[in-house]
Amino acid sequence: MADQQHQERCAFFLKRKQRFCKLIPGPGKKFCGEHANFAPEDETGAGRKRVNCPLDPNHTCYEDQLKKHLKKCNSRQKPSPLYIQRGVNSGLSCGQCKEEDAKISHHSMSTEELMSFVERVRTAYKGSVLDIPEAVLSHQGMKAMLEDPDNGASALKHLKQQASLIGHLDHLDLLKSDVCFIEFGAGRGRLSHYVQMCLPEQAASHFIVIDRANTKHKFDKNIRRGEKGPDFERLKVDIEDLNLGLVPSMAEHKGPVAAISKHLCGAATDLTLRCLIETLHCKSSRNSSKEVFTSSSTSETASRQHPVSDNIAQESNTTEKQLVDGPASPIIRDTEENRDDLEDGRQKEVSTARTDNSSPPSKRLKEEDAQKTSQVECILIALCCHHRCTWTSYVGKGFFTSIGFTEEDFHLLRSMSSWATCGFARGQTKNAGGNEEEVKENSEEEGEEEKYEQSKAAAIWTVEEREEIGRQCKRLLDQGRLWYLQQCDFNTQLVHYVEPDVSLENIAIVATRKKPTTTT
Repeated sequence: MADQQHQERCAFFLKRKQRFCKLIPGPGKKFCGEHANFAPEDETGAGRKRVNCPLDPNHTCYEDQLKKHLKKCNSRQKPSPLYIQRGVNSGLSCGQCKEEDAKISHHSMSTEELMSFVERVRTAYKGSVLDIPEAVLSHQGMKAMLEDPDNGASALKHLKQQASLIGHLDHLDLLKSDVCFIEFGAGRGRLSHYVQMCLPEQAASHFIVIDRANTKHKFDKNIRRGEKGPDFERLKVDIEDLNLGLVPSMAEHKGPVAAISKHLCGAATDLTLRCLIETLHCKSSRNSSKEVFTSSSTSETASRQHPVSDNIAQESNTTEKQLVDGPASPIIRDTEENRDDLEDGRQKEVSTARTDNSSPPSKRLKEEDAQKTSQVECILIALCCHHRCTWTSYVGKGFFTSIGFTEEDFHLLRSMSSWATCGFARGQTKNAGGNEEEVKENSEEEGEEEKYEQSKAAAIWTVEEREEIGRQCKRLLDQGRLWYLQQCDFNTQLVHYVEPDVSLENIAIVATRKKPTTTT
């Protein structure tokens, strides 16, 4: 029986995998369609020749069927949906070309220059960043999974992070009907799956998961639950190119929107914030996100004039009840003046970002329909990989200018942010139970740390001091993101959403839309 099954398999031997191809060939053939070009002429048929597909040379087809094959080949270029607009969230101005980010590192600095720059970092940190409270939450719906004895150390750490993020959503009164949950950098969509599990049974919600990569073992079916689950869609698109306001389901959704992500790496966080603020029409007309403070003499005032939150805790041991005052605030309706401003911006954006209209007519969304999309009620993002931030995409340029920092200083901060996990890179916490995000980030930073150990700066600070400097660099980068959201009528704060022994990247941005002021 085993020999018969082996004979039914393709006869092509895969050298790299040291086994035969597992595909089943057609009747009377020894090779499958993928490897049919290796078959002898008597098998392929007299006069028939197989050629490489011009769209993808990794597969072949019969030469006399090439024209027919090109019409149905999976590698053919398909019309892009209207919501894909190249570089719409890149941060580039109209007409600018994307350039490779400058490679500026603290390794090029002398000891004196490095010490002077660190003092500037410490001064800016003290003047701009408030105490970050601990807000380690959980949710009853995650209790059974957290207590599962079959969980390994790594799985348990991820579950604790996901449970805390879901606890924050519950605290903001967002685990209810009519909420659209958008997960950025979703990967398999596990966080959305757990959010769906914790929703009330009859909650009519909507889920959108966004990732640019094809991922195996996705949780999409778990979220859908056949016909019993919520409305669900997966968008395979780079966040840099995503115009959320032109996603058809967003035009139909009238309820609040909650944007979530667990460990959104580097520049992806800035792309996400710009995507939410500038393509979903929730930017305030009176507070431009591109505002820049040009006077260095006002740096201290600029860093203090936008409080991190209306009710932010002043002590690091603040309890979870002090996180946000009450449930999520109601949606602010656009005024006619706001809509006119947004329409003008939309027309300019579409004309520069997309010149074709290749989507099928039934799939196109009219521009005026995009103006009626709902607004972001909450942004909850667990941060990581600050060394992957880029100046072009960074949303906090105005904040950096206000505290007297430049683009070159940004690159130095980005480089030094890896110091926050230098203890990990030394192998202090690298084990089988480590978080995959930390392994990914710190494996790339080990080369940086090796260079650092051989530099003059190694004699200046201890590992603990260097970790603290790295954390301050990260928080300054995050403060620029808070500044950006504050310009757009959001209450914002940073929280420690899990303990450091669960994840070294244990900071999350919590942003909620400000309640509209009533005039009497």
